[in-house]
Amino acid sequence: MRDPLFMAVNGTHRALDEQLADVRRAVEQHEPTYLVTLKTDAFMIHACRHVSAICTTVLPTARRTLPDSRLRIRAYVRQARRLERSIAQAKRRLYGASRSIRLPWSLVSAALDHELAELLALEQALIADVAEQVGPRASSRLAALLPGSEAGSPTRPHPNSPHTGWVASVSRRGWTRADCFWDAVEGRVVAGAVKAFKAPARLAS
Repeated sequence: MRDPLFMAVNGTHRALDEQLADVRRAVEQHEPTYLVTLKTDAFMIHACRHVSAICTTVLPTARRTLPDSRLRIRAYVRQARRLERSIAQAKRRLYGASRSIRLPWSLVSAALDHELAELLALEQALIADVAEQVGPRASSRLAALLPGSEAGSPTRPHPNSPHTGWVASVSRRGWTRADCFWDAVEGRVVAGAVKAFKAPARLAS
């Protein structure tokens, strides 16, 4: 399918798969800790932003155009929460949280692999049907909205927050600001619109 939205989302899917494979190789080859951290963070940030962007730009259109939208959106959000919980577990493991530090990385990685694959399969089918319903012009508009939506989305997983509706929009803005702050404090490398945020000097030092 050469629909603009489908192609844009498929490109993101390939990038996420490659990033996660890069993390796996880094761990298996015992690369320096800072490199493993950078690569894992890059995947986690990209995945969280992508899920948020799909919820913001595509799910409302799916709700209006697909006859079985309620069930499919519910399934997507449920799986998105599962992936976000796996990402949160990986972040705790990566940053040495006491409850996760002893968890074997192989289990963390396997959970990420599984939950990402499940989400992307649901997403691919949803995107294909939305693109077919709205036509090339509207599909191009949605595809054009995705990069900006990703760049302004939260960089951390928030599985217990709303994912759809106006409450989700308000929550997403609040989490984006909070994530900017903590990314700066932790020195996470974040590309895109939120990178301009600077932590207060007393916290950044």
